[in-house]
Parts: sequence; structure tokens; C-alpha cells
Amino acid sequence: MPQWGDKIDGKEVVLRTLRSDSLEVDVTNFGATLSAVRVLNKSEWIDVLLGYESLDRYLQGGKPNFSSAVGRCANRIAGGTFDLDGHTYTLEKNNGPNHLHGGTKGFWQEIFEVVSYNDNSITLSLFSPDGHMGYPGNLQLYITYEVRGNELHFSYEGKTDQATLLNLTNHGYWNLKGHHAGTILDHKLMVNASHTTAVDENLTITGELNSLKGTAADLREDLHLISDVVDQAGPLDANYCLTLEGPDASEKVGSKAGELLAARVEAPNGISMEVWTDQPGIQVYTGNFVGLPEHPDTWHGKGAKWHKFSGLCLEPQLWPDGIHHKNFPSPILRPDETYRQHSWHVFSTQ
Repeated sequence: MPQWGDKIDGKEVVLRTLRSDSLEVDVTNFGATLSAVRVLNKSEWIDVLLGYESLDRYLQGGKPNFSSAVGRCANRIAGGTFDLDGHTYTLEKNNGPNHLHGGTKGFWQEIFEVVSYNDNSITLSLFSPDGHMGYPGNLQLYITYEVRGNELHFSYEGKTDQATLLNLTNHGYWNLKGHHAGTILDHKLMVNASHTTAVDENLTITGELNSLKGTAADLREDLHLISDVVDQAGPLDANYCLTLEGPDASEKVGSKAGELLAARVEAPNGISMEVWTDQPGIQVYTGNFVGLPEHPDTWHGKGAKWHKFSGLCLEPQLWPDGIHHKNFPSPILRPDETYRQHSWHVFSTQ
């Protein structure tokens, strides 16, 4: 049975812990994955992230992209194909007619190199060769996870030698009561977004924006009980287009002009989490397919069994499938550019 410290394809797979007085984060270089996030709440450490307790669980029936780095492109690319600089590139279709989250051998299955590590931060690197999963260009990627007091920071940097696509995120499944403590339906949620990117029956992005004004899916301003939102709007799985604050905010939907508060979630035990980002979108997913019976080996870990709505995903990102929609922020990365993204979570307790 594979254990932390074992080698896979000649590369050591490790588990490291980042610490502050109020926050502990377990990170493995397998997929640049977070396996646990513990928040100190009234002298008790609460693990608020769904994850597995062993390397073997990730390798044997583990959930793809489970609180891991997602790439090269988070979310869907329509038809599993795109044109760039006069060339047509064909990607794996691993989600119906579409390409999802970088493919079945996306970053979640890669073993990253540990560049540096101390009690507060870890930097991981990955070389993704030209043609991997169909994407062009040799890509050099760096991901840094850092704990600063009650904040968990995600910093991404990427360089390519050929024009390619890059849209990264972390696919964390959060339950602020504790990953073992039931559903997130009793959590309250705010998302600072006035629109979502529209999808068709295959969840393919259409290029249109849906206004949220006057709908049950408009989660701005106040905190909204998730059970009420699900009852009225249905389970959520949508890219929310973030809105800059100010009198002309309606003209700045999706602008990447600074770091902003994207979302806030609160649990009845007094733990709250804010998500800040410099990205123009955030995928909001209420765990609608967690616990599916066709995957019995997937939905349990760290002594818990997870069911529908056991975890909430809040994934900062570019708007999905921007390569096919000129009105969207572009995911194209060229050799003379450096991809950078910075997002962070702020945890608080009462």
C-alpha cells in the first residue's frame, strides 16, 4: 500500500504541514493537493476540508481534482478543441462533448517538485511538456501555498515557450462545521457577482451572461442560507462573474483590475471563510454530486462518509472557455508573458 514518502515513477510523494497559531494546512505534492485544513475554534481544531488520509486513497479510486490544483484549464472547453494562431488543437473529451479540468491526466495526477518548504509556506513546481493532454507549449508552473495567521494564500505563476491556454484554480471542498459534520445546507453564503456565464444542457458555456438581479441565485450583499438558495434556485454549479465595488460597478463585471472579496461563507459553529482573489470569476458548486452511489470508493475519507451537499466549492478562475468567446477574459498565455494569480482565504471564529 503506497504511503507518504514512497516514490512513484521515481518521484517522492510527501505530505507537509503549514502552521500558524490558528491554522494548519496539510499539503502533498501529489497534484499540489490540500488534504486537510484545520481551524482553531474555541480551543478545538476543526478540519474544514474534505480530503483523504493516505496516499493510497488518492491513488485507488480517489476523486479527480479533489482539493487539488486544476489545470491546464479549469472548467470546460467546448467540443474539446480550440484554434490558436492558425492551428487547431484537439483535447481529450472527458466530460460528455467537452474537455474538463485539463483532462483525466490533468495536474491533479502530477507529482510536483518541492522547491522550498518551511513552517509557513511551500512552493511546488511542475514542468508540463508540449502536447500534454493536447495543449501546446512547454509550461513551467510554480504554486505557493502560504499560511499567514488566519489566512491561506494561493499564488500561481506560469511561463510557456509557445502560445497556450492557462486558467488555474484549486478545487477545494469546504465544510466549515468539519468535513465529517453533515451538509453545508445550514451554511450562509454571499457571492459578490451580478451575473453568471450561461450554459447549455451539456454545461457548455454559451458566451452569454445571465443577470442575477431579482433571482434566487443573486447572492450579493446579504448572507443567504444555502438550503433556501437550493430550494428556490436549484443546486448551484455556475461561474459567477465578479463585480468590482463602486457606483459604476455594473460596467466592471469581470474586470481584472484588482483584488476583491469574491465570497463569504459562515457556518452555525461560528467559523467563517472569506475568499479574496484577483480573478474575474468564481465557480460556486454546492456539492450536488457528492456521494453518488456509482462511486462508492470515492466519497469517504479521514473517518467520514460524505453525501450530497457535504462540501461547498468556491473556485477563483477566469471565466470558462474564454478561448471561444471574445467577450470573455482571455486564457491565452504567450512566451513573452507570465501568468500570475493570487487568491486567499481568510478564516474567522466567534
